[in-house]
Amino acid sequence: MVPAGVAQSEEGAPGPGEARLLASGALLQQIAQASGLLVLLVIVTVLARRLSVAELGAYGLVASLAGYLLVLRNSVASSAVRAMAAAVEPGERRLMFSAAAALYAAVGLATGLLIAAAGLAIAGLVLEGGLARDARVGGLGLGALTAAGIAASVWLDALRAERRFVRAALTEIMAVALYLATMLALILAGAGLGVLIAASGAIPLYSGTLSALVARHGFSRMGVTRTRVMAIVPTAGWLLVIELCNLAMYAFSRVILGAYKTPATVGQFEGPVRAHNLLYALGGALAVPVVPTASRYVATGDERRLGELVVRGTRYTLALFVPLCVTLIVLARPILEVWLGDRYGDGAVALAILVSYWLLYGGLVVTPGFLVGAGRARELARIMIVVAGANLVLSLALTPELGLEGPAVGTALPFFVAFPFVLRLGLGASRARLADVVGRAYLPVYALGAALAAALVGLRLALDPEVLPAVLGLAAGGVLAFWGAYYALVLGPDERALVRGLVGRR
Repeated sequence: MVPAGVAQSEEGAPGPGEARLLASGALLQQIAQASGLLVLLVIVTVLARRLSVAELGAYGLVASLAGYLLVLRNSVASSAVRAMAAAVEPGERRLMFSAAAALYAAVGLATGLLIAAAGLAIAGLVLEGGLARDARVGGLGLGALTAAGIAASVWLDALRAERRFVRAALTEIMAVALYLATMLALILAGAGLGVLIAASGAIPLYSGTLSALVARHGFSRMGVTRTRVMAIVPTAGWLLVIELCNLAMYAFSRVILGAYKTPATVGQFEGPVRAHNLLYALGGALAVPVVPTASRYVATGDERRLGELVVRGTRYTLALFVPLCVTLIVLARPILEVWLGDRYGDGAVALAILVSYWLLYGGLVVTPGFLVGAGRARELARIMIVVAGANLVLSLALTPELGLEGPAVGTALPFFVAFPFVLRLGLGASRARLADVVGRAYLPVYALGAALAAALVGLRLALDPEVLPAVLGLAAGGVLAFWGAYYALVLGPDERALVRGLVGRR
């Protein structure tokens, strides 16, 4: 069964209109995500040159709470997008929006309290003196700002549920620009560390407010019924488990380092974590159009499109992630030194380890969003519980002896072990064939990735880049060369035509 007005090819793959919608949505969402990541990197770079290493470590410990403690919001968001997208009738979708808005307000309050409590705990248990005072002020302010931002972000997710991906992405880009202006103004004005920590959580409030002006959805108390709320909550419960697992893996690495080592060690880990979060955030951006699309396919019983969504998603996301991972691994030390300074070069091994598992998981980027849209979040949550438990045990065991490399190994190793189980789950839910995924996605990308790694190693040994233009040129040149080769050698004629059409339109 095919939704009205959507073309489909004879093989069951998305037709030109549907493929263009998904591709443009993913592309614009990547641009929005990339702009946000670029802004965060700019801010961290400026702070690294204005703060001491210990102060930067304190900033990272508390400011990161705005991202890592969004577990309630992220779990409700994906489930709410799924529920709103599955409501094909516009009137019912508006009522479902009201139910989602009520949940977002409650989740915002709970998250704000969690962030404030965590900031106070870090100030009391990890930091001392002036750093502890700044952490308390920043944690309380960050909690208040995040609570308001989560409540407002329901309008952004309403745009995504309606698959208005371009408008959603544009509002995010505008929000990122406002955030950059705010943070630079505060930094250049000499604002205290506590104020900077509090203001670091402004993006959700900016993007939600701007989306409200675009979406123009009103709140109706009639929509807040038990039936509609329970259409969101069960899936959100399993997504909460997944988000808590992510929190345990990604947020606690800094806390474990701070407990065993010093704030300066946490500061040295900031570079590897931020670079790793580049890949993590890109994965989240790519999953944005997958959740409502998979939900729509499931609602209409379109199994053939579900399978093609997984195969093509794996094919394209691997082509995006593999060259980035290879570049970060081979050029880890020069990238850290020209980015943050010579003091941060010791994090090179941790960076290489931390991003290594994305060489495999780059092909599974769409799988979590696909499984959520297909109603299979419970199975994914069970795997993530095991991964998070192994990560915590390994990090606690290895960090006292290995230092920076301890949390990196503790994160990467469990994901390598879990990879075949996640892959099997995705294939089973979509009924895609393993041979298609391996032959059409993994083999061609890995062949080009090996060639890129060899070329970068040779050029690094020959040139020994130490200044920003040389490192940036080598890194960007390698990634662009990979994508050019992939376009010419791997993509089919229809795929190259789609790429040209997207580039021409944008």
